[in-house]
Amino acid sequence: MPLPLRSVAVAAAVLALAGCASLPSERGYAETRALINAQRPLPADWSPLDRVATPDIPATPMGIDDAVRRAFFHNPRIREAYARLGIGRAELEEARRLANPTFGFARLTAQSGDGSQITRSLSLGLTDLLLLPARKRMAEGELERLQKAVAGEVLAMASEVEVAWYEAVGAAQIAAMRDLVAQAAERSAELAQRFFDAGNINRLQLEQEHAAATQARIEALTAGADALRARSALGGLIGLQSDAAWRIQTQLPAPRPLAYSADTLIPLALETRLDLAAAQHAVALREDALGVTRRWRWFGTVEVGYEREREFDGGISRGPSVSLGLPLFNQGQGALERAQAELLQARADLDAQVLAVHNAAHLGIEKLKVSATIAERYRTELVPRREAIVARTQERVNFMLVGVFELLLAKQQEYDAYQAYLEAVRDYWTARAELRSAVGGRLPDDDQPLPPTVGVEAILPAASVAPMDHGAHGMPSESEADPHAGHRIPEATSPRDADPHAGHGTTKPQSAPDSDPHTGHSADATEAVDPHAGHRQTAPERDPPATPQTDESADAHSDHDHGDRP
Repeated sequence: MPLPLRSVAVAAAVLALAGCASLPSERGYAETRALINAQRPLPADWSPLDRVATPDIPATPMGIDDAVRRAFFHNPRIREAYARLGIGRAELEEARRLANPTFGFARLTAQSGDGSQITRSLSLGLTDLLLLPARKRMAEGELERLQKAVAGEVLAMASEVEVAWYEAVGAAQIAAMRDLVAQAAERSAELAQRFFDAGNINRLQLEQEHAAATQARIEALTAGADALRARSALGGLIGLQSDAAWRIQTQLPAPRPLAYSADTLIPLALETRLDLAAAQHAVALREDALGVTRRWRWFGTVEVGYEREREFDGGISRGPSVSLGLPLFNQGQGALERAQAELLQARADLDAQVLAVHNAAHLGIEKLKVSATIAERYRTELVPRREAIVARTQERVNFMLVGVFELLLAKQQEYDAYQAYLEAVRDYWTARAELRSAVGGRLPDDDQPLPPTVGVEAILPAASVAPMDHGAHGMPSESEADPHAGHRIPEATSPRDADPHAGHGTTKPQSAPDSDPHTGHSADATEAVDPHAGHRQTAPERDPPATPQTDESADAHSDHDHGDRP
């Protein structure tokens, strides 16, 4: 006997729903790529789901854009984030489809053995069918939220690569500067050893030179270790091993003037931050879920079906069937409370993120402003003053007004100023990358040309790390160049200022045995306590430089024969 028309319609609807087409292969992936590309251009051949081969070693020093591009291809975190998109696609695919119908079969045999009863049934969950539109809507919304969240994570990872690149370049600059300083200190110590062997300096001065060289080398090793840590962090983000032969650029642009305020960036951040958009989307989804839960909390499990039964005597019985779950013990209280709690959680997360955006924008602007100010103060004030202090201290050492220890201290403070300036420039650019991440997109002045680059050679002239000038001890230095070359010394206003070594008419001392560094020095017995005693100078051909009129300076060299005073 043919099935009733109503049963045929139900069966046709079930078959039609079961045959729904699958999701497009690019659904979710293409939208995420568009979100990323709107804020940071992506390579045309970028496919994050494909496992790429081992990254090649760049032949040229790697810039920041190249580092970010390599991270897009080789950072496993991007593939992990895109895998979550696949999970969201799978959940949407499942939400678009009905649960499979249930087929039942029963065969009952009479105890007497006369015939059997056969029952066949086909049932379908009606609740699943009624909730299909809401379930599909929420799964699509969850995939959209995932798209924004994943795109935001990829952009945050790109900002992390930028910060790591700036830190690696800054650490490499400091390591290079400290290595140059250590080399110069070691050459100075070698020269001091020669002077000591010739009897021109005492043991204390020699030990000071060797201690300074050792300290400089320790600081160079420490800076090298810091550079290796920064290099390893960058390599981990771009898929390169730290011991591979890849290089990065060695210069950073100079800080640029601040052209915007937090009031300008906060509206931009609220509009462009993808993680914030994902949090807003999550609130909308939780509100929708709460509404669905409230509407359907009294509606239990409902199944409709069709049964066909053949009796023992051969008679046929058939007809529809319905099963309904009665909400006697469970009226959906737990589901309702869960939906309310999830909505509360989503709203709290959104409020926290909005507050974090405001604070991050204010903090980022302040860090950028402070870093730029500090770098500028170092460049225009502290570094030149430290260089001038070294130059003036060297002059006083040459005139035997102060000892070598004061010069070593001045040089150490000068090198510390160099390092602090490089660190300030690095901090500026890392703060800028962090601010860009806090805004969630490009900064208003990203398209402006960059200021001139700053490298080690820009703040550490070669002559400023030359070995210490021991010429005042009566022995020629290894370097024929002016030991103060490269220092920004103010122009001289008198012939006396123009020649800081005027009046030094020292004669070359004779060689002396190591046991007595002052043997051969023409000195009285009372001069033994003065390391410079016995350095007899001929009368100067022109006026000696003015010396401070203090008791200490007057007494320190009272035993020296400087010739007739004018």
